[in-house]
Amino acid sequence: MRFRSASSACVAALMLAATVQASTADAIKIGVFGPMTGDAAANGSSEKDAVNLAVQEKNDAGGIRGEKIEPVFADDGGKPEEAVNAIKRLISRDEVLLNIGSISSPASLAASQVSRQSETPQIVVGGTAQRITTQGNKWVFRAPVPDTKLVADLVDFIHEKFPKMTKFAFLYVNDDFGRGGFEAFKAAGAKYGFEIVDEERYTRGDIDFTAQLGRIKASPAAAVVEWSRYTEGALVAKQYVQTGLNLVRFGSDGIATPKFIELGGDATDGIYFTTHFSVATAADIPAAKAFIAKFQKAYGKIPDAYAAEAYDSIVMAIMAVEAAGKSDRLAVRDALAKVSFESTRGPFKFDEKGDPLLITHVVKIVDGKETNARNMPVQN
Repeated sequence: MRFRSASSACVAALMLAATVQASTADAIKIGVFGPMTGDAAANGSSEKDAVNLAVQEKNDAGGIRGEKIEPVFADDGGKPEEAVNAIKRLISRDEVLLNIGSISSPASLAASQVSRQSETPQIVVGGTAQRITTQGNKWVFRAPVPDTKLVADLVDFIHEKFPKMTKFAFLYVNDDFGRGGFEAFKAAGAKYGFEIVDEERYTRGDIDFTAQLGRIKASPAAAVVEWSRYTEGALVAKQYVQTGLNLVRFGSDGIATPKFIELGGDATDGIYFTTHFSVATAADIPAAKAFIAKFQKAYGKIPDAYAAEAYDSIVMAIMAVEAAGKSDRLAVRDALAKVSFESTRGPFKFDEKGDPLLITHVVKIVDGKETNARNMPVQN
């Protein structure tokens, strides 16, 4: 596949963003919040690019009921307190019809309380913590599958491909995202006799993981499972190699972005991770192939999992606004609950909690590229 030059792609992306964000008096406003700055800014950039792409496509086709769609972006820095401030501004100042965001579980969960109080629909783009959708909040929906499903699929994959593996070390960031992954792995692994022989934690923003990795090295673990986001995950990968560890490595959807490989370099090779979307696993999904082609044309790069989730989120938001027949938040919420379409990750619809019914993907990094791990042979 031929790629345009980086300069022409950048110009096209800037033109696309400028066109989409031009405000009009009669526009249907949709809030979009996420980490546009900070250590998860690459995820926020993917979110923004995907939303702009879908909105431009819809506006070029005439918009909704003759009105243009206007995405209103807000930066939460990946922090819960900023997510609360961002969604409050979007709802009260900008008067958006519904919101898309955030990327992290803590930020998404904090914002969901504002959605409930203000009775404004929210579609979570990347937060996987189970409790986001188990608190009886009928105003929140989720594009990614929850961590319980995500981890259960990873556990099944490990048992299938590594049938003799039972002893694991688990390293995770000590927040809703990391703790959710850890607890889900323990619960799902019990049916196969998986044993956590070493549990290690760290605080978000830490940069030195040598103590945790040293203890893992001294443990009887045959593999390490790490539940990190891409910034800390890349540091862990480098320090893992420096520590001389040689275990099979499994990671979370938090590293499902090219930025992880860029930051971690060769140290990321060999890592398996669970993800909601990958170009390496999209061959049999027509909507994914179409999305990849459009994203490449617009931005000169391939989309990551967060771009796919954001694209699905804005597509279903537009569908719900159309189906509602009017710019009414309650009507849009009711329409969202009934959404059914062919997403970038397969046939999409919500369960009664607002979680999608999808099968997750497992990827292995080989020579700096994502590959479909489900196609690999069983490891004896």
